[in-house]
Amino acid sequence: MSKIALSLILGLASAFVQAQTIYKCAGSNGSVIYAQSPCGKDARIVMQAHPASAKSSNDDDSESPSPTHKPDPNIQAISDSVDDSNCRRGAQRLNVAPPTEQIEQANRQIADLSSRVYANGYAADQQTADEIYSLRQVISSEQARNEVLAAESKKRMDDALAECDRKKAEREVRAKR
Repeated sequence: MSKIALSLILGLASAFVQAQTIYKCAGSNGSVIYAQSPCGKDARIVMQAHPASAKSSNDDDSESPSPTHKPDPNIQAISDSVDDSNCRRGAQRLNVAPPTEQIEQANRQIADLSSRVYANGYAADQQTADEIYSLRQVISSEQARNEVLAAESKKRMDDALAECDRKKAEREVRAKR
């Protein structure tokens, strides 16, 4: 894994060295984007091969800035891939398992009541039978609630993944231009 990461970093570094200016921005879902042109409102320069401060004192300050270059397609492809991965990872985090503590606690209480009744060799009295029935009702309603929560969670994840797909399609269309 570390060899792959090192290769990616070295590849990016060599691409960055060839570029005049590299900007760092936050993507729509909090991911980091590197580009050769300002990639958002929060764009900040992280590397400048020919910084503006290197101009000689004879240079005219009124000179127009150098034209903005189109981002390197390889760097943009990496940025898009990272953005897509971050989007999908964020979407998958939306799919959470509902809590089961109350079900587990009710099952432990049923087991405890049952073991006390049968340890004494007696049949369960009406009060104990009613407690066990009540606990089974709690378990049933919690399981039904958890099914609803799980379905809602999966729907949120599916909707977020669909949004990732939409953004990816937009980036692909933009890359073809």
